[in-house]
Amino acid sequence: MIKMNTIDSKNRPLWTRSGARLQLVRTSSHGKFHWLFLPGGPGLGSESLLPLLDILELPGNTWRLDLPGDGSNTMQDNKEAFSHWSQALIEAVSALDNVVLVGHSRGGMFALSTPELQEKLAGLVLITSSPDMVWQNELESKLINYQIPEADEAGRKYEENPSNELLRDCVVAAAPRMFFTQEALKNGIEVLSNLPYNYESFQWTIEHFDPTYHAKWVPQMPTLILSGEKDIAIPIHHFKGKKEYQLRNIIMKEIPGAGHFPWIENPQAVVAAFSAFVKMLS
Repeated sequence: MIKMNTIDSKNRPLWTRSGARLQLVRTSSHGKFHWLFLPGGPGLGSESLLPLLDILELPGNTWRLDLPGDGSNTMQDNKEAFSHWSQALIEAVSALDNVVLVGHSRGGMFALSTPELQEKLAGLVLITSSPDMVWQNELESKLINYQIPEADEAGRKYEENPSNELLRDCVVAAAPRMFFTQEALKNGIEVLSNLPYNYESFQWTIEHFDPTYHAKWVPQMPTLILSGEKDIAIPIHHFKGKKEYQLRNIIMKEIPGAGHFPWIENPQAVVAAFSAFVKMLS
């Protein structure tokens, strides 16, 4: 296990045995925690979280985590790597002490599908995530009346011949109806357009993870569940509607005026939510 006083900001990325990659973003002497940020998608890579990391000043060390085969963390055999994602996540959390795991979208779902994390985390943050896949059925019904021909065409091309480039086209084309408010659309598309994409991890997830996903544990440690008020894709009511998540150790916070990447529209409210959570941890 890597201790706080051994961290050097000039260190190269840390790797787990299964190939998870941890990259140090920021270090602070004012706290004991290691914050691990796990991206959503999958296929977007932890670069998608850099605008969020830019606005947060958290006590301890802040890392971005890429599971093996995801984003730019490509393996010799990506598909083989995907089958070990739970083990890779456990290894990454176990490599550090006092870990707070922050999962965005499916990143949070991967965390909730790995019950071994219960005994290893000091805290948990779930951003625009869900305890099950009910959100997919709801999203499909919402999008019936919100057609974007460019997004439909991009999706058709991707299905015919999946590639990293076409996955980027799909995500960018879908941004106006799924990810951002109109006010934040320009900034949001700029972020999405410049990410490394990995269609193999995306395909594996929709084929092998999504069909059976449901949360396998309910956090008993300090937990923040954060969502954009205008998140069409995965609104917070999927947690609010379940009694098992109505616990004193769980804070639920909707970010006013924000979508699926709430730090794009309302960074001040996101910073305030993390600040309140840090006080809860302390």
